[in-house]
Amino acid sequence: MLHMNAIKPLASRAFAPADGVGLTAFLNWALCWLVLPNLPFLPITIMGGPMRAGEIMLCGAVGFVACWFGYWFRVAAFFGLLLYLTLVFIASMFNMDISVILSVIALVLDLRPAASPEYMVGAGLLIAVLGFAARQLRRQQNLRGLQWMIAAAALTYTLAQADYIRAREGSTAYNRLAPADAPFTSATRQTDFLKLADGKRNVMIVVVEAMGLPTEATLRDRLDAIWTRPELAERFAISQGSTTFYNSTTKGEIRELCQRWGDYKEIVARDPDCLPATLARRGYATHAYHGFSPKFFDRDRWYPLIGFEGMSFRDQIEAQGAGHCPNVFPGACDRDIPRLIGRDLAAAKEPQFIYWLTLNSHLPVVANAELRTENCRQLGPVLDGDYPQVCRLFAVWDDTAAALADMASRPDFPPTDILIVGDHMPPFTQQKSRLMFDSAKVPWVLLRYRPSRAAT
Repeated sequence: MLHMNAIKPLASRAFAPADGVGLTAFLNWALCWLVLPNLPFLPITIMGGPMRAGEIMLCGAVGFVACWFGYWFRVAAFFGLLLYLTLVFIASMFNMDISVILSVIALVLDLRPAASPEYMVGAGLLIAVLGFAARQLRRQQNLRGLQWMIAAAALTYTLAQADYIRAREGSTAYNRLAPADAPFTSATRQTDFLKLADGKRNVMIVVVEAMGLPTEATLRDRLDAIWTRPELAERFAISQGSTTFYNSTTKGEIRELCQRWGDYKEIVARDPDCLPATLARRGYATHAYHGFSPKFFDRDRWYPLIGFEGMSFRDQIEAQGAGHCPNVFPGACDRDIPRLIGRDLAAAKEPQFIYWLTLNSHLPVVANAELRTENCRQLGPVLDGDYPQVCRLFAVWDDTAAALADMASRPDFPPTDILIVGDHMPPFTQQKSRLMFDSAKVPWVLLRYRPSRAAT
């Protein structure tokens, strides 16, 4: 048994008084491992960003271990932690799994984050935090004394709990994963899309990037007006509905093209059950259009596996005359693609299945002349001023609908049924904007071709 005189020094060190050295080390620990790693995400968190309680707890845990090691270990731990937090944050904002982010990180040179002021502010904060942390991590931060360890744990838990309370109301707008027992639904299933393909007319699917279902009345009316414009109503019988979505764009593509909850990584061999393969067996020529890089999310690999015989991506589309639209995701202008599709449809000698995944409404939508978003006037004075990102998004959708209407109004446009559907809700950084859209549903619009009155 330890003698009481031996226990007293141990106890005095464990429960040392709140001396200045211990307090200074604790405050520096809190600065390095709780404040600085979370600081770059604070602006969006203030605007109502995704829940980060788990990440705050992780920061505290990494800091608790790292503070006992040397400077270079602490620097490496901090840099690794900040990289992980950034990837998780991006994944949460875009309803994606972190593995999907990692799968396309080599293609980051295809992006132009400098086009977005929001991204530049975020990058500036990251650089500033890294520079300040490299200096601050040299200072004493050992949690010497049980009371400082308890204080560190209590502070970490308190901040995590506060973030949980802040974000729980809007948590369903982030990280939407399909439960194992989720009943399947899609726009192609609800509209019996395959029945439209009778061999006598063409069929077309347009998946509109970030086209969510508005819950705010003014936005809902504006979206309806975009897709029920007189030029379209003249040529098509229009019906509308909504369908459940999970996660990001590629899962929306699999939902509509392959009739299941899944993602492109699961497609490793030819899938005869997906719509393009099914329609190809019925004698339809199948062609996919997308104005961005074919390598992004491996579309040049898995599109043929689900049945697409032809594919046109950014370089081919722009070579055929489409303009280039600068954005964070720079590529062919969506408003120019229907003209090319209409030309191909008019020249075809066999029934066609056309699939078009739009690009320009990928958030954040920047303000520039090429996108026609520099002076947005879509939603009315109040909404245009208070929600410029929402306004720009509607402006791009309006351009897309106008281009489709122009395609369908051409005298040589053949009988074609067109299904238009959103992939996921728009992942706005500002929660007020995000919550103006349904967190579980996206809209669809079915345009059933009917001959123009002049033709009849």
